[in-house]
Amino acid sequence: MKMSLPTWPLALLALFALSILFDSCKKSDAPDDPTKGFTTQIQNIVPTTIIDDLRTRGMTINEGKVPPALAGTIVVASPWELLSPYGTEDSWQKGKVIADYKYKFYEQTTDGKIKYDYKNDGSDTGSGKGAFISGNGNTFTIFSEDVGVSKTVNYKTITVMSGEITDAGIKNFQYAFVLKEKTNDDNNSALIPVGKGRIWIDSDKLATKTTSFRLAAPGESSPIVSMLTAN
Repeated sequence: MKMSLPTWPLALLALFALSILFDSCKKSDAPDDPTKGFTTQIQNIVPTTIIDDLRTRGMTINEGKVPPALAGTIVVASPWELLSPYGTEDSWQKGKVIADYKYKFYEQTTDGKIKYDYKNDGSDTGSGKGAFISGNGNTFTIFSEDVGVSKTVNYKTITVMSGEITDAGIKNFQYAFVLKEKTNDDNNSALIPVGKGRIWIDSDKLATKTTSFRLAAPGESSPIVSMLTAN
């Protein structure tokens, strides 16, 4: 026996179509989730390819558009340990520990801008230029271009750092960079090659808060190394 399909009244079909259209518009007009994604400024600084690569290599990238307040915070990253070398040709291996680094955060604005300075035992000093912060709750990630001097070599890096602010400091503090350019080091004897990058972590899981940005002068026997040092 041949069965006939039910005949839908035109009014019912029209109502069904309108409900689908309304539901689609409602979804497209829904506000962005402030705990997800990155601002346009951040996307302009760091390509998605770099973010994906850092995540693959073990770095935590905290998304969101409601980051915690970091201004006024100074921390000591110690022990400062290499999580990910720049490749198999890197002479430094995972687990290498170098001199402590200090970070000072300031002038954070409501539109996601933030400034910071960093230094170690005197062989590396620099600051974040045009830095923007993402995150939600107490977790954050900062994206910037750093300008610094290491072993008398001027350099620029694309930088990403992340962690969770606590009363004691920054929990799970991580710092990654990709060397963008440098001067007077064509043979890569002082710093790693342009286009390469490393990921560093505070291996005891807490960059401790402090009140001073000064560092004690290194001893005469202390090797002069920074996060970017070639060998």
